[in-house]
Amino acid sequence: MIRTIRTIRATFLPLLLTGTLTLPALAQAAPQDHLALGKMWTFENPPLAYLEKEYGFKPDQQWLDSLRLGALRIGERENPWCSASFVSPRGLIMTNHHCVREQVAQIQGENDWVKDGFAATQLEDEVKIPDLTVQQLIAQEDVTAKVGDGIAATDDSETVAKKREANIEKIKTEADAAHPDCLHQVVTLYQGASFQLYRYRVYDDIRLVLAVNLMAAHFGGDPDNFTFPRWSIDFSFVRAYADDKPADTSANYLRWRREGVKENELVFVPGNPGNTNRLMTVAQLECQRDVEYPLILEQLRNGIAIVKPYADRNAGILTTVLSWENSQKAIGGMLDGLRTAELTDLKKQHEKLFQAAVKANPALDAAYGKVWDELAALAARKRELQPKIAFYAPSYSPVIERAVAMAKAFDGTLTEEERQKAREEALGMQMRGNPITEALLLDHFERAAKWLSLKDPYVARVAAAVPTDGPVVWQDSLAAVGKSMLTKGRLVKQMLDAADGAEQFANSDDVGIAVGRVLWPLMQETEKQQKALDAAIGLQGTLIGRAQHEVYGNNVSPDATMTLRFSDGRVLGYEYNGTLAPWATSFYGLYGRSHEFGGVHPFDLAKPWVEAKDRIDMAKKVCFASTNDIVGGNSGSCVVDKDLQVVGLIFDGNIESLPNDFYYTQKKARAVSVHTDAIMEALRKVYDMGRVADELLGK
Repeated sequence: MIRTIRTIRATFLPLLLTGTLTLPALAQAAPQDHLALGKMWTFENPPLAYLEKEYGFKPDQQWLDSLRLGALRIGERENPWCSASFVSPRGLIMTNHHCVREQVAQIQGENDWVKDGFAATQLEDEVKIPDLTVQQLIAQEDVTAKVGDGIAATDDSETVAKKREANIEKIKTEADAAHPDCLHQVVTLYQGASFQLYRYRVYDDIRLVLAVNLMAAHFGGDPDNFTFPRWSIDFSFVRAYADDKPADTSANYLRWRREGVKENELVFVPGNPGNTNRLMTVAQLECQRDVEYPLILEQLRNGIAIVKPYADRNAGILTTVLSWENSQKAIGGMLDGLRTAELTDLKKQHEKLFQAAVKANPALDAAYGKVWDELAALAARKRELQPKIAFYAPSYSPVIERAVAMAKAFDGTLTEEERQKAREEALGMQMRGNPITEALLLDHFERAAKWLSLKDPYVARVAAAVPTDGPVVWQDSLAAVGKSMLTKGRLVKQMLDAADGAEQFANSDDVGIAVGRVLWPLMQETEKQQKALDAAIGLQGTLIGRAQHEVYGNNVSPDATMTLRFSDGRVLGYEYNGTLAPWATSFYGLYGRSHEFGGVHPFDLAKPWVEAKDRIDMAKKVCFASTNDIVGGNSGSCVVDKDLQVVGLIFDGNIESLPNDFYYTQKKARAVSVHTDAIMEALRKVYDMGRVADELLGK
């Protein structure tokens, strides 16, 4: 059993402070608390000793390679957003419905496949999804030394960042030349203490096979999101094609298990977790708690209230609202964790133990002893800068956006190419608004006045569009800005073409132009400060990562980076709200929950599911919970047993898992998956997709 941080600290900290425990002894003792940093293991550094000790299971290289090659990233080529996996020898890919929901909306035409579902009952009915790719990790190489080439100990943070950026670009260019058919990514691990070059095979002909009804995937809606017990059947199938035929993936797919997963069973999740903050210091997390997360949550909450009334009329707006609601609940859960003394105390104790280990060794103290103070000072600077980053933007105002573009076009400090691009942007902008964008713009300035104050130069200039001695009426001020001459493309072109256009722009008393003249330099200065701050934080973060390596070695998991990891866990229920959550739910619960809420949204069942009720085996499982370490980006990850057989599909975590963003625990935190029972029942008894069910079973 892994001992608590409090126990470890009580045992070792007094010895560290008196100098009677040497660093080698600490290095042996410290890994006992390594799970505070989670279980998102890299394939190049698998925790074989830990797995053998914890489960009596030690995978070999063939097992690791098979798991890696069966797992995928899905999304645009340069912007993957979810996980997926090959589940048949003919390119069949399983992922979540919510991972391809927006793409389904884009290809559905006059249909409503998002709401009603889509099933290609024949192979030739599968529909191509433009710009969607899946990416398979086929090779890794440690390039830490190459990334650090030419960096001197005396270089400042901005110089280090520039040299690293240049080295990374060189590494990628050379890799692209050597393997032109592949996608390459230099992955930063341990906040820059280690770098890996990842090579991906990219499949770019992806076709939709099955998308379940929205209310099957999204059953329970926002109330049930990030909860368990759960009854969402959130899955979809797509297929990779090569040369206009199903891709041959016979060597790389994960086999389907005929019998479902059982309670307490060991399971693994290969996927691409997006981002965690477990190596952040307490000072950095307190900045998130007090400034960053409240800013984001306020914007999401207000935006949802503005946009949601329009969601029923537009599939694109609906998918946006669902995404915003998910983000709101996720970030809200992380913020609640940062406001929970029990969890933050654990984080503080862990940090003190870590600092003590560094202080106990003179060499480590000289190299890393000041990093916590440096990061605290940088976090204080970020507190001041973050509201400016959030609000120094044109937001939803086409007038202000055009004014900024013109300011750039007349900016002599920019290159000719940059000015020409800005000119084209200014001339090409659409100046039409709508009730949604107008409401979002009003909200932007009402929040800006609160976070930046009415004395801020940008806020004050917009407010001055309608001079007043009383309270600012933002609706009036923004309406006045909206009447700017910049709404007339002809006048804009005349000014841009005029020999004295820059002088006209500088001296104009037009309210839109005046706002642009104020905003553009503020945007430039804020971007400059942000870049310098991020570079400084990155440099100090690298030192934290290196110190982590010195103290804990390779026994800890690096933060998530939207790159491939695997996580171990067991299928388990847990205590919650004074009762017990079972390890799995069943179809009895799905239909019962809908009945108990009167079939009212979001507990309504789509017509195909109502009609299939008498055919479905009510005892079959729908969802299950496990102790695997996941985060956003793991959506669409398959769940496999120790024999690499598919037993589930990750689609969520419970609310107790959200604070794992900064400190991992597994007492109540659970990953939530669709059980393979539910997928098979849906394929055979709801969507008439026996051909896919047979394909999964190798028939």
